[in-house]
Amino acid sequence: MIRNLLLDWSGTLADDLGPVLTATNAIFREYGRNELTREEFRASFRLPYSEFYAELLPEATLEGLQPLYEKFFAGLHDDVGLMPGALEFIEFCGRSGRRIFLLSTIKASHFDAQARRLGVRDAFEHPYVDVMDKRGKIREILATHALDPGETAFVGDMVHDIETARHGGVLSIAVLTGFDSLEKLAPAGPDVIVTGLAALQKLLGGMTVIENAASANGSDAG
Repeated sequence: MIRNLLLDWSGTLADDLGPVLTATNAIFREYGRNELTREEFRASFRLPYSEFYAELLPEATLEGLQPLYEKFFAGLHDDVGLMPGALEFIEFCGRSGRRIFLLSTIKASHFDAQARRLGVRDAFEHPYVDVMDKRGKIREILATHALDPGETAFVGDMVHDIETARHGGVLSIAVLTGFDSLEKLAPAGPDVIVTGLAALQKLLGGMTVIENAASANGSDAG
């Protein structure tokens, strides 16, 4: 029974691939490079994003890139929407008694601006944002919140998310709505691949984990 869910933001809950590509291409133009097509970006982008820029813009530094990204993304927040089924999935988690946390590389200010506008800022027990490498954070989250890895899943759209789940010893669930294609995700060996959050909701089923726990306790007592 999956009682706890760690959720990625970009490409999983939020549909922001277009705005991210727009801001990234603005950075490329700033450095005199050709823009990437959507297909080229999806094929080459990876997390930690420092590795992506180190490969394609080796002369750039993170200290120089971060203010540029802030500048170019500033007018794009309103272009970010929720993925189909995302709000329903969050509400389903609440109804079924599942604990949900956010684990994302998104900048804290960006998450706050987007999530407040989209009405989900307070949906998470704790939002972990500004995390450059999620693999180094997941075990801390599990320990801090006393989450049983056997009852926990990480849901994300990138190979890095699958690696993060494996690092934490939790179930890895890949969604096909975001940055990485099926061709990139499948070789990484996620435990589950779903087309989106609506499909994941069906997979998890209608049982409330609170009721299930109460029933189990009742059986033990009897």
